[in-house]
Amino acid sequence: MSFSFKKISFYVLLIGCATWACVKPITDFVQIDSTSFTTIEADISDDAQLSKVRLTSSANRLTSQLALPISKAVVSVTDQEGVKTTFTEGVPVGTYYPPKGFVGKVGSSYKLNVRTLTGQTYESTSETMKAVPEIENAISRFEIFDQYSKVDIRRAGFTVYLDFKDTPAEGDFYLWNWKHYSRVGYCATCTDGGTFDFRRNECVQPRNRTEAILNYMCDGNCWDISTNNDLNVFSDVLTNGQRVVGRQVARIPFDNWTPYYFRLEQRSVTKNAYAFYQSLISQVQSSGSLFDVPAETRFSLNIKSLTNPTERVLGIFNVFSVRKKIFIIDRRKDIPAGEFPIITVVPGETYACPPGSVGCLDKAPCIESPTRTKITPEGWVF
Repeated sequence: MSFSFKKISFYVLLIGCATWACVKPITDFVQIDSTSFTTIEADISDDAQLSKVRLTSSANRLTSQLALPISKAVVSVTDQEGVKTTFTEGVPVGTYYPPKGFVGKVGSSYKLNVRTLTGQTYESTSETMKAVPEIENAISRFEIFDQYSKVDIRRAGFTVYLDFKDTPAEGDFYLWNWKHYSRVGYCATCTDGGTFDFRRNECVQPRNRTEAILNYMCDGNCWDISTNNDLNVFSDVLTNGQRVVGRQVARIPFDNWTPYYFRLEQRSVTKNAYAFYQSLISQVQSSGSLFDVPAETRFSLNIKSLTNPTERVLGIFNVFSVRKKIFIIDRRKDIPAGEFPIITVVPGETYACPPGSVGCLDKAPCIESPTRTKITPEGWVF
């Protein structure tokens, strides 16, 4: 078990910093006078859609809850042949993408270089992409965790297990991620008596707020995207070259009877990435809280500052190969008698234009974001 590095960057780093700041200046972490930490989350993959670099810094106030994007940086990756690829900033701000056609190659080594607008330069160690085996089989099983009550969404759900054959080479490390897409009917919800402004694509609150909630239908196809909120890593130190059977990789909620779209990713990660993620997992298991994870646990194992050798950088340069498997979970199958899904009901009313109105709009756009898309998911069959 473990948890998402992206959520760690937000919750643990910033809230933790706020707590320590009340005690004494953080001299060991170059944080005196509210100087911010730099966080670098860099992925290089043999899947063109997964390669990107995200740059953020903690806000200039220790008590802030915001991670600020670092814009207008010069970001590049160089392989073992000296071929340099420059990444370009896109959306969201502070995220950098490679040119079209860039794909990492198994067996190749890569080094990251970042130069910020203020002249700070960061460099990674060289990391080599290792091959990843195919997912041989994946199954889901309805399971009940009796330690939770019947009204707790964690009690009943579908546990996903997979099988794969580890490569003969020693020192393989794996990480599993997954995505779920669900079609949505509402693309905007305005609370407190607010209404949707179709020019600005946002809710506008009235001067005198009420308890009214208005939901606006989507103007076309739209899907919400959810991902795993934990980390799941594995080392082949005890199973080198063997077939791994029944590895638990996900827990799917029983929150509806509808089929569940599930896209699983099996990644081969480097030793540095494995050690980084495993240290986060170990700290949560020992402390029992995201907020108790020590800051030094999150410092990068393979990225350093060239302009300020004493600066401690947060994050990881992750070079990985990936294999995917898409399948649909039937959430009506093999459910014991007396078990029912915990279905969330959308509160409020659906907005509709008054009869006979001219130029009225009542359907909101599906705005692209990391958690929403209007692009039909790969393998969608509903």
